[in-house]
Amino acid sequence: MKTWNPAWISRRRAGAFDDGLQLSAVGALHLPQPPDKTSMIDETLSLVVPCRADEPDLGSTLESLLAASLSPQLPSGRARELLVCINGVGPDRPCPPLLAVRDFCTRHAIALREIPLSSAEQAQADAHQQYQSSPGTGGQGALTCRVLLADWRGKPRAMNTLWQWACGDLLLFCDADVRIDTQAIAYLYACMQTEPQLGLVATREVPMLEPEASIWSRMGALPYRFNFGNAGGRLFLIRKDALSEPMPEDLLLEDAWLTVAVGKQRVRKVMQAQVFFILPQTWRDYFAERVRAEGGKMQIRRQYAPLLANGPVAAYPWAEFLRAIRIREYGLVLLALGLRGLARLWAWRRLRRAGFYSLYRPFVSTKRWSAQAATRDASRPFGQSGAQQ
Repeated sequence: MKTWNPAWISRRRAGAFDDGLQLSAVGALHLPQPPDKTSMIDETLSLVVPCRADEPDLGSTLESLLAASLSPQLPSGRARELLVCINGVGPDRPCPPLLAVRDFCTRHAIALREIPLSSAEQAQADAHQQYQSSPGTGGQGALTCRVLLADWRGKPRAMNTLWQWACGDLLLFCDADVRIDTQAIAYLYACMQTEPQLGLVATREVPMLEPEASIWSRMGALPYRFNFGNAGGRLFLIRKDALSEPMPEDLLLEDAWLTVAVGKQRVRKVMQAQVFFILPQTWRDYFAERVRAEGGKMQIRRQYAPLLANGPVAAYPWAEFLRAIRIREYGLVLLALGLRGLARLWAWRRLRRAGFYSLYRPFVSTKRWSAQAATRDASRPFGQSGAQQ
């Protein structure tokens, strides 16, 4: 099974900074320690992962998620449940993520239960009882795992399903194709405990760039230098009672909707908490992502305008743009702005004939973690290496 190489991550991060294609606010290469864990409230965590049935490398994501949940900075026993919703499962279709979960649970001696959603009504009614009475093999309070197998498709629906089934006070939503810094969960949890008025805390999303990254990846990396104030959707912690109703199941930008549905005054981005991901590497994926993003913005303005009463989803730091963009990058910026306008026009024309969710499709090239990144150095946790960070 593929795993990951933290030393390669460190080198790629350093190279990306040299090229000016990472976050300009990344000053936290020397990260401060999270607050004292003894001062935290006893709120439990559910680790929840929405996942497509064709996800190629869920196992590596689960490994980094487990490592972060075992951080000594996180109070012991807080993360007691791993819940994965695999959607698009069919009797005649292979399901790599299910095999990855089985292998992961076997290797880490984690109790596993597989639940087909089509026949799970009674099991769902007993979910809390099962959670309390089925500790892992490590003893009371050890991590347990449930996999929900659904024949339908859709990330928002999978997130709603995970919300229903989760038993923790706080839900840590994690995308199925990311890698997590070892301290990320501890930072998010500490922030939620020290500021209990918050409903959602999100990580800083750090794109990984190879030295030979395509122009599409390099353009895609530019916005991630800046903090727009909105919650990123790749890894975030949310209170189970933060929403009064389920998430609409045709959403294109779940994170943007959550930012305004929870309320921007109750949303915080913890810049020290990091999650790593791969940008679209091809023209096809880059443009499809831009079309989806522009369509998602239209969707929120048209269908959920009341949620914008207290301000927009994101704030644009124009002065910071001018300071951080290098002269040699102006060509990339102009090209990105032109393609953004084209994507908006494309989305508008498509929406005249079809619904918003017709703009959704997976981006295959974002799953391509390099062979170097997929080779784990078992002597060091993810996000750390011999080099100073």
